[in-house]
Amino acid sequence: MYRVLLPIDDSEARARAQAEAVLELPHANDEITVDVLHVHEGVSGPDAEWAAGGFSEEYAEQMDENLRKRTKLPDAAELVTELLEEGGVDYEVHESIGEPAETILTAASERDSDAIVIGIQKRSPVGKVLFGSVAQGVILDSDRPVTVVPTNEESGT
Repeated sequence: MYRVLLPIDDSEARARAQAEAVLELPHANDEITVDVLHVHEGVSGPDAEWAAGGFSEEYAEQMDENLRKRTKLPDAAELVTELLEEGGVDYEVHESIGEPAETILTAASERDSDAIVIGIQKRSPVGKVLFGSVAQGVILDSDRPVTVVPTNEESGT
């Protein structure tokens, strides 16, 4: 069995391109298991100072609301699972919280993934230098093959 980690974000176009790349792999429908992973970047909310000021009940309610908003799977997850299901590919959906590139690499190791299929977006050279990239971090630090799938912007996929 070949295990593929497919980390997704909120982009349905990237998710579609990633799922299609997996479906094009030889024997995708009978020899591959896909771990779909969405990483939530930290959960923010009211600070502890506000909570210490006697508003602990309101603080707890606000934190619960923020957590519900932040931990909802994006629509891209549903799109990927539908495509994989239609293609007859076994999959599992996972969520995690943390720094995306580091969390993706940890998940690949924990799930003993044979490969990672990651989507990319077009960025200007300056944007790449100033802001970094989750894909770049995964590619540079991975100890397993990484397939990079560009989004075809003209067709919306």
